[in-house]
Amino acid sequence: MAVVPALTERRWLRFGAFTAFYFAQGIPIGLLMVAVPGWLAEQVSMADLAVFTSVVFAPWGLKLVAGPFMDRFKFLPMGFRRPWVMAAQVSLIASLLAMATLGPLDVQSLGPFMVAGFVVNAFAATQDVAVDGMAIDILPEDERGRANAFMAFGQVAGSSTYGALCGTLLPLVDLPGTALVCAASVAVIFVVVAVVRERPGERTFPWTTGEPAPRAEATGEGILDIFRDLVRVLILPMSLVLVAVEFLNRVRDGIATAVFPKFAVDVVGLTGEDYSHYVGVLAIVSAVAGVILGPLIDRSGARRFLLIALVAGSLVHVGVGLLSGFWQDPWFVAAAALLVYIASQLIFISIIALFMNLCWTAVAATQFSVYMALANVSRTIGGMAFATVANRLSFGQDFLIMGGLLMAAAVLLLFFNERSHAERLDRLKTDRETASLPAT
Repeated sequence: MAVVPALTERRWLRFGAFTAFYFAQGIPIGLLMVAVPGWLAEQVSMADLAVFTSVVFAPWGLKLVAGPFMDRFKFLPMGFRRPWVMAAQVSLIASLLAMATLGPLDVQSLGPFMVAGFVVNAFAATQDVAVDGMAIDILPEDERGRANAFMAFGQVAGSSTYGALCGTLLPLVDLPGTALVCAASVAVIFVVVAVVRERPGERTFPWTTGEPAPRAEATGEGILDIFRDLVRVLILPMSLVLVAVEFLNRVRDGIATAVFPKFAVDVVGLTGEDYSHYVGVLAIVSAVAGVILGPLIDRSGARRFLLIALVAGSLVHVGVGLLSGFWQDPWFVAAAALLVYIASQLIFISIIALFMNLCWTAVAATQFSVYMALANVSRTIGGMAFATVANRLSFGQDFLIMGGLLMAAAVLLLFFNERSHAERLDRLKTDRETASLPAT
C-alpha cells in the first residue's frame, strides 16, 4: 500500500490539505452566519439579528484558551497539531448531528438553536486553532501569502457553497435535514486529515507505528513558561498596533453581519434564500481574486495590500452610505457588494500573513491563535455594541460607521513597521537564551 506523502514533503499537498481544512470550518459558517441570518432577516428586527449572530459567533473567541492548552498537551507521535484537528472535526460532526435533533427552526424559540449553534462554532473554532498552529509550524515563510490565499479560498468556498445550499435546504427540509447534510460533508473532509501526516515517520493513527519527528522548537515547556513568553511578545509595539487595526476591522465585520442581510431584504428586496445565493457568488468571486493576488502579496508585501484594501473598502462603504438614491439600482448594489467582498478578502489574507510574520518561534502557534481569538472577540463586541443602537440608525448611517472604522484602521496601519518588530524579536530571543544558561 502506497504511503501518502507528508505535508512537509509536498507543496501542493500543503496547499490542498489546508484548503480542505478551511473548507470544513466554512461549512458551519455558511449555515449559521449566512443561511440562517438570511432566513431570520425576513422575520426579526435588526437588533435581534445582531444579538443572534453575536452569540452564535462568540465561541471563536475561545481560541484565547485553546491555543496555550494545545501547546501544552500534545501527542507528538501523530504530529504537532494533527491529533487536535482530528478530535475537533469528530466533535464538529457530532455537534451538527445533535443540532439535527432539535426539530424545525422556530423564530419564537431561538434559544435552543442559539445554544446548539454556539456549540457547533466552538468545535469549528477549535479546529481553526489546531489548523492555524499546524500552518505556522509547517509553512515556510515565503509560502504564507499564497497559502493564506488558498486557506481563505477554502473557508469562503465552504461558507458560500453551504450558505447557498443551506439557504435552499432550510425551506425544503428545515433544520434537521440541513444539519445532517452539513455533518456528512464534514465527515467526507475528515478523510483528508485522517490519512495525511504532518511529517514523514509519524503515526497515521494512535495504534499504528511511527515516531515523533524532530522539530526546531522545544516542546516541553509548562503552561506558565508559555504564558510568560506569550505576554512578552504580545505587548511589543507593532503587535499592539496590528491588533488595534484588526480590532477596528472586525468590529466592522460584526456590524456587517447584521446590516447586510437586513439591507438585502428590506431595501434591495431579496428573499432570505436569494440573499444566501447572492452572497455565495460574491464570496467565490472574491476568493478567486484572493488566490490570484496571493503571489503578489508574497512579493510586494502584505502591509501594502492591507493598506490598499482598507482604504478601498472604506471608500465603498462611505459611497454606499451617501448615495442612497442609487440603492434601488441593481448594478450599483452589485458593484458595491463585489468591491466590498474583494476588499474584505484581501484584508483577511494580508492581515493573517502579517500576524504570522509577527510570531515568535518559541510560542508561534499560541501567539497566532491569540491574535485570531482577539479578532473574533472584536467581531462579537462589534455585533453586540451595534445591537444596542441598531434600531435607531438608518442604513446610510450604518454604512458610514463601517466606512469610518476601516479608514481609522488604515490610519493606524501607517504606524506599523515589521522590521522594527523583527529586531525586538531578536532581542527577546537573545534574552531568553541568556536566561537559560547555567550560572557559573
